[in-house]
Parts: sequence; structure tokens; C-alpha cells
Amino acid sequence: MKKEIALDKFFRRLIDKHIYGIVLGVLVIVSLFVRYKLAPNTELSPDYNDYYKEWVDFYRENGFVNGLSNAPGDYYVPFNVIYALCALLPCEPWVPLSIIPVICEFISAFFIYKIFYYLTGRKKQSVFAGVMTLFLPFVILNGALWKQVDAVYTCFLVIAVYKLLKQEYRTSLIWYSVAFAFKLQAILFLPIYLIIYILGGYKGSNAGEPQTDSNKGFSVLQFFWIPAVYLTAGLPEVLAGHGLRATYFAYLEQTAELESEGYGMVSFFPNIYNWGFDDYDKLLSTAAVVILFAVLATITVFCYRYRENIDRSAVIYIAIWTAWTCLILLPGMHERYDYAMLLLLTPFSVMMRKKIVPFAAVANICSLIVYGMTLFHSDVFDIAHISVFYVASYLFVTADIVSFLKGGSNISEV
Repeated sequence: MKKEIALDKFFRRLIDKHIYGIVLGVLVIVSLFVRYKLAPNTELSPDYNDYYKEWVDFYRENGFVNGLSNAPGDYYVPFNVIYALCALLPCEPWVPLSIIPVICEFISAFFIYKIFYYLTGRKKQSVFAGVMTLFLPFVILNGALWKQVDAVYTCFLVIAVYKLLKQEYRTSLIWYSVAFAFKLQAILFLPIYLIIYILGGYKGSNAGEPQTDSNKGFSVLQFFWIPAVYLTAGLPEVLAGHGLRATYFAYLEQTAELESEGYGMVSFFPNIYNWGFDDYDKLLSTAAVVILFAVLATITVFCYRYRENIDRSAVIYIAIWTAWTCLILLPGMHERYDYAMLLLLTPFSVMMRKKIVPFAAVANICSLIVYGMTLFHSDVFDIAHISVFYVASYLFVTADIVSFLKGGSNISEV
């Protein structure tokens, strides 16, 4: 009996001192277990057997160099190198294609913690926010079940955002350039860099405080990191003999898929084009891009007008807002393209802007429904109806950030 009491005391002291760490450890283990159970179910992925597995098998048959010289698929070189490396492993392709996203998801979670600890100074809550991103449905389903690679470019984007908030502009643009070299969808976060450049920097601390030299912006030359990294990333295929045009025009070919693969104005993404405009891509796609530019220009002018109210907390909000604006208005959006935006919006709403938690929740629910439609062939909801709630959430968030920037209040005020 005494041993039992002593054992109880030991466990009680352990719980009292380390309960937070224990809970976090359990959450991490559970997140890994969920992915472990989902990963082998490749039959649910609409892309694994028809694309990713075939690509890995292609590299196994042709070898690393010869495979890159005739790279299959439409991804840019960094992902082709990943598939070629997967071909060298003595296991089914789904194994490394499940592990790689998990690693990147944990990297993103770590920098989510870094971002919100930097912004709020609340360490435990920030760690918890980072860990909880591992349980967001779209994060789990995207990598573990779908075998998609959105987690890869997103982890570099999250690092870039963290460096941007610390006003390490060159480092931030280098990381952004890496993200762009992995996936064209990183362009959704380009507007925040253009806005910060036009503003000439932003307040490093709270809005309303005087700007110092350390808060100044960056040179336009820093944008050349984007093509520099892009061109460098293409060298493995160029050296393998794939050809300059075939290598470096990959993103142009991806944008042409809007017409060549019959996607229409939207592909299972809940934006405005589901309201009867989907089949009119030849008529509407150019106009949609022009309208987006006009809207982003208006947002930039608005931010310039109220630049004195923009601090680092507002910067991340503007980054989320402008990325979401692109998702709402750009043609050819797919169901996965809001991955990075949602990954930032969700912890931001919980940690810093609780009044938009309901709208972040709705956006996540819409995303979950769309994943259900794509992976599990669910037809419970019509995509046009889902789009109503998704776009409404965007509009409510737009109204909130406009009000916030005009008022110059603290970002955490509810």
C-alpha cells in the first residue's frame, strides 16, 4: 500500500510539473498515429495511382539523370527531384510521399509557434497553436491521405512570413522564392511583399509609434531573388538535358491547363465562379485576372492611406487577406489552393483576432466538405451552396480588416 501511495505521489508531482508538456507530447503522438493509419489508403487519392506512383515508377525505370531529362508530369524541378529521390528507396512510393508532407507539417507548426510567440509573447499558447495546426482536417487529409505536396511549399512560406514580420526582408524573400520554386501557388502571397515595398516598410512594434531607420523597407532589387532562385532550382533538369524551354516554362504550361484540361473557371474550389460561371473560362478568365489586379491595387492604396496604423500584427492579417482575395477572384483555383492561407488564418483568429473565429471556422468547414467531395465522393452539399458560406466568410473578414486599419486599434481587441 505504501508503494502505491509513493507511486501516486510520484505521478502527482510529475503531472503538476509537466502536465503541459505531457499533453503536448500526447497530441504530437496522436497526430502521428492518425497519419500512420491514413497513409496506406492510397485508393482514396484521386491522383496517387494515376500520377505520383507512375512518376516514381518512371524514375525507377529510367534512372535519376535520364528520368530528369524526360521528366513526366507538370511540376517544376524541385518536386521532380523529390519524386526521383523517392524512386531510389526500396519501398512503395506512398511511404516517402506520406513522410515528406508530415515533416513539412511539423516545420510549419514550429514556425506557426515562432510567429505567434513573436507577435503575442505568450509562449505556451503559441506552442499549443502550432501543435493544433497538425489536427486541422485539410492538413491531415492533404498529405496523409491525398499524398499531395502543399505542405512542402507552405512550410517555406510560413518561414518567409516569420522573417517578414521580423523585418528581415532579404531572408524573407529568399524563403519566399524557395516556396515559389516549389509551387506556383506561392504567388498568392506575393501581394503582401508588393504592399510592404510600396509602403516603404512598416512599424516594427505597435501602430502609431514613430518609424525608425530599422523599420524602413527594402530595395526593389530584392525581388530578383524570385527569378534567381527559380532559375537555380531548374538546373538539375537543365544539366540532365531536359532543355531550357521545357524546364523553365513549366509554370506557363500550368496556367494553360485552365483550358487544356477542361477545368473551367474553378475546380472544386468554393469561390464565386461556382455561381454559374464555371464553363465560361475562355470568356471570363482574362477579365477575372484584370479585376483581381484592380482589387489588389485598391487594397494597396487603402493600406497606403492608413499606413500609420500598420504594424507587424497587421502585416500578417493583410497577408492572409490579400491571399484570400486572390483565391476568391482568380480563375482556375483548385480545392487545395487555400492550404497556406487557412494554415495562417486559423491560429491568427484564435490567438489574435477572436472576433473572426466564426468565419475562420466556416472556412475550415467548407474546406473539409470539399475534401470530402474529392476524396470520399460525398455529394451531401452542392459546391455552389458551399461557396456562399466561404465567400461570405471572406467578406466578413474583409469588413473587419478594413474597419481595423481605419480605426488603428489594437489587433487583439474584440
